Amino acid sequence: MHRLKFSLETLSPIVLSSASNSTVMTETHSAFGGTIIRGVLASRFVEVQKLTDEAHDKTFREIFFGGVKFLPANPAVSEEWSFVLPLSLQSGKAGTDAENAVQDLLADAASRQGYKNFRGMGVLIDGQFIKADVRTNMFMHMSRSGDGERLVGRSVGGQVYNYEAIDVGQKFIGEIIGDEKILRQLRDGLNLDGGKMIAYVGRSRFTQYGKCLLTFGDAEKIVAQEISGTIYLRLDTPLIPKDDCFLSAREVLSSTVGGKIGAVFAAGVEVENFVVPWGMKRPRVSALAAGTVFAVDVSELSADDRKILAEKIYAGFGLRTEEGFGQLRIWTPSTTFTKGKLPDVTPIRPKNFSAETIAVAKKILKSRLLEQTRLYAHEDADKLRPQLQRGNMTHFFTRLDVIFANAGKKNLRENFRTQLELELREGSLFEEHLKNFYMANGQRFYDVFTGQANFPHEVGDAFRDTKISEVRGVIDFTEKDFTDDEFLAEYLTNYFRFARKLAAASKGGDDRE
Repeated sequence: MHRLKFSLETLSPIVLSSASNSTVMTETHSAFGGTIIRGVLASRFVEVQKLTDEAHDKTFREIFFGGVKFLPANPAVSEEWSFVLPLSLQSGKAGTDAENAVQDLLADAASRQGYKNFRGMGVLIDGQFIKADVRTNMFMHMSRSGDGERLVGRSVGGQVYNYEAIDVGQKFIGEIIGDEKILRQLRDGLNLDGGKMIAYVGRSRFTQYGKCLLTFGDAEKIVAQEISGTIYLRLDTPLIPKDDCFLSAREVLSSTVGGKIGAVFAAGVEVENFVVPWGMKRPRVSALAAGTVFAVDVSELSADDRKILAEKIYAGFGLRTEEGFGQLRIWTPSTTFTKGKLPDVTPIRPKNFSAETIAVAKKILKSRLLEQTRLYAHEDADKLRPQLQRGNMTHFFTRLDVIFANAGKKNLRENFRTQLELELREGSLFEEHLKNFYMANGQRFYDVFTGQANFPHEVGDAFRDTKISEVRGVIDFTEKDFTDDEFLAEYLTNYFRFARKLAAASKGGDDRE
């Protein structure tokens, strides 16, 4: 038996829908199940081999419906495949002397005081558990579920829904187990480019989500461990028993694995998934959860039976083993486990950057400055609330917005002042408002807009508050890349529009100009 290791790197956000009662958000799993991996590779194989009747192709059936096991791709920690932590683990509570200690109840008979369940995924390196951390992000979308909404391209009722997605730039590691010949046929049949292929997985994979890079290694021989006496096994993946329902994990393990079952730490889980070719969900089934760990005495088994059991660990137990279910691994309990973390990595600053990198970096820096400028505008406009109680000022701020829009894109300060003076009539209500409204720095609108006083913020403030000066010498970003005109355009446009919204919300009565 051999294994074909592969890695999966996310190139765009990926949504792996998980069961949830929420009607406004689709939550995501934090690992790529074997069912997903098998489906992705099967689709690729069919496409590359141009199979018109793939269910009857001998090679296809041998790979995807035979003895090959597609294991999940779990988060990579220090280039290691992470696993679901055994359910027998407890960790010391934060703030106590034992906060970094981990107890394995298979090694310690009595539970220690001040400990709690230690759950999640991670790796074990030199007796230290380092937990896997999968970064996720939230994406909001306008709902367009109705026929009429799809025609207009927006939600008529303003409804939204959210996607939780695995973030870009993360690595996952998995493996495929089977005979060397079949694994070679699979690898060759995928038409890999340097051992790599692009795939699209998960929800909305035909839009902005789902892009990932799969990289395959070479097939390696699996050397099964010799087992004797009492051994400990943990479930790497859920085990779906052949019986439709079960009441006891011990009974399931005894009938499935064999041997004399000792201590058991187990949990149940519901397994379900959507099958795209069928266009429907698979029936939900009950299973023993990954992380289930137990002791089994194999001393009464014959040498041949023990050898078969050692190999069967990689072949899988129960149902749907081709999707990676029922994978067991030998576990070694200890009384000295601790919690650890990866050392901090100090990024190495490159000596120079390509022109494309500099261009992208400048766009990012500029967007940060624009964001800071909008923040100034909103904070300053919010200080107008007490002044808006005198009447309905929506038309006043709309008029200012229009005047500023007519000032063009260059020499904005001078052009805005010129446009404003053309609109002014001595003794008009418009002039009165300009002289009675004050900006955040206490200066009258009239004085600021006609150049007799300063604005509350200038372009230099944005550079200082965003700390962009810290990147100088790395990226040559100066005031030439974010000009005073760009700052003023972003500031006043947002200032007037937000003030207009506040004025409309104040529900005043006087709208004369």
